[in-house]
Amino acid sequence: MKLPTLLQSLIREAIMVCDKWRRENRLSKDVRYYYRYKVDKLVYVKSKCGFSGSIQPVQKEIWEVENLVKYIKNSPSFKNCVKYLAEEYAFNSPNPQTKAEYWLSLFLRKVLFDYLYERFKSERDIPVYVTIFVNDLEGNPIEWEIKVWLEGIWMGIERLEIERGLVIRKPKPYDLEYEFHAEGVPFPRKPHSCPSAIIEIKKRVEIQPFSYPELEKIIVALQLYKVGSVVKTYVEWTPNSFLKSGGSILLLPSWTLTYTYSIDEPDRKRLPQFIMRIKDMLPFEEARISASTPIGIALLRYQDALLKQEPFENKIARSVMGLEALYLKRGEKEELFRRLAQRVAKLLSFFGENPIEAYDLIKRSYRIRSAYVHGSPVKIKDGEAKKNSRQSR
Repeated sequence: MKLPTLLQSLIREAIMVCDKWRRENRLSKDVRYYYRYKVDKLVYVKSKCGFSGSIQPVQKEIWEVENLVKYIKNSPSFKNCVKYLAEEYAFNSPNPQTKAEYWLSLFLRKVLFDYLYERFKSERDIPVYVTIFVNDLEGNPIEWEIKVWLEGIWMGIERLEIERGLVIRKPKPYDLEYEFHAEGVPFPRKPHSCPSAIIEIKKRVEIQPFSYPELEKIIVALQLYKVGSVVKTYVEWTPNSFLKSGGSILLLPSWTLTYTYSIDEPDRKRLPQFIMRIKDMLPFEEARISASTPIGIALLRYQDALLKQEPFENKIARSVMGLEALYLKRGEKEELFRRLAQRVAKLLSFFGENPIEAYDLIKRSYRIRSAYVHGSPVKIKDGEAKKNSRQSR
């Protein structure tokens, strides 16, 4: 008998026993106490996002299913499933029988909880549960929900779909809320600050261990779409799985949000096209930009200019060094600034920029770069800094 058939028989038997125990009042609920941080007010306007809230006590009634699980473990259906799992999936384990029983117990508890809390709707849900569990055992890609808090982007529209299963949207009050057990330590699991935008991903993917290269490519693409110091501040992973667990990570700030931009109605079509076109062209290795190509080197220097907490002069120097990686050849040693300025000016002319102005901008910036590289002090006047900043965009 195949595993899906065995698992479906186990689920049907577990539901039958669960119904019988409920009729006989053999199932009980345990009262547990929690605290919930609830957002009372969220203010979101351009360049300003803030919220206030309060901590409220919450009482929950939790079904106690351990005795029910122990009872079902003695059934022929459970034992047949354990035997199959031990022989086909846990044979490399030091104790295949114990490993198989552990896996199946996790599966059974999840099924019973979902059934008792009415998340298990009907007989038609049984194959869905079986498929998810078999995918876990086979090591197939599973469906993940990934929520990413961003800084550096402001949403002028409610939400924007990049592709199926990938959305950028405004933050909502429920994003900032959380619960903790009354007897636990009430530390916040999320940042105290409100994100300026949120990425939501819901896809069937492989993530090991909580590393998703596609997400990193999307962040870089957002940094390139317009000049923006786009960074992650908090990430949550939630798997649709019986055997894999989710998690979250709070990223400590080591950047400065020098440049920000907004996503507005005109971007609804342009941004998805840009991301889908450029993300697979980025030189990535193991979820990070590779420095083994001129494009990779240029991107890393561009990120330094965007994100590092440095004087404006250093940012200009790093930007110019990024352009050098792109537009100067390895063997070229003479008239470097002239070659660089001419090539960049010519390129920008195709995008409607004045080539003479572009040439002069690169010329001034190259002087700053040279002073930076040779350790000479450079100070830009406020007016010139603002001018260079506007032109560099």
